[in-house]
Amino acid sequence: MPFPLLTAGIKLGIGAYKNKKALGKLKMLGKGASALSGFFGSKKKREKESQKLKDFSGLLEQQYTSLEGTIGDVQQEFSTQRQLVGEGQNIQQQQAVMGYDMGQEQMAGQIGSTGLAGSGAGQETMQLAQQEFANQQMTRALQAREQRFSLGLRESSRMRDIQAAGFQLDRAAAEKGLKSKNYGQSLMDMMEV
Repeated sequence: MPFPLLTAGIKLGIGAYKNKKALGKLKMLGKGASALSGFFGSKKKREKESQKLKDFSGLLEQQYTSLEGTIGDVQQEFSTQRQLVGEGQNIQQQQAVMGYDMGQEQMAGQIGSTGLAGSGAGQETMQLAQQEFANQQMTRALQAREQRFSLGLRESSRMRDIQAAGFQLDRAAAEKGLKSKNYGQSLMDMMEV
């Protein structure tokens, strides 16, 4: 007979109708079948949950690896931008010096042609031009420092966003009961290098 448990249950059911003792045996048999079913059902459920956790852990690792790469990309991007700011400042500096030298030569020629070469007015004009050049140089240097400062702020902001994403990975792992690899702290350590 293919279903001995079912057959026994039916026989006990018929007997239970006739006898109270058989009804107790039928209930016991039902509880046993339920426990057996529950054991196999919960094992399958545990295996399924375990696989979900493994998949989730793998996803966390992929996201962490992506964030690691992003740190390098951001550092490279801002390093390049700082280099470009420096090169731009050097070019402006060279142009300003060339313009100043040419302006000084022209002014000296004009002062000489007017006969004011040794006078106080000629020297005062030359000094004013020198002072104006010095002021322009200080302005250019200040602008370059402002650009570098702004770049630093933007880079710090991007790095904080990456770090926050790492801490979110830690939080997600903790919510699932996974042991965290301290993603946020690890990313922060990479940024300090």
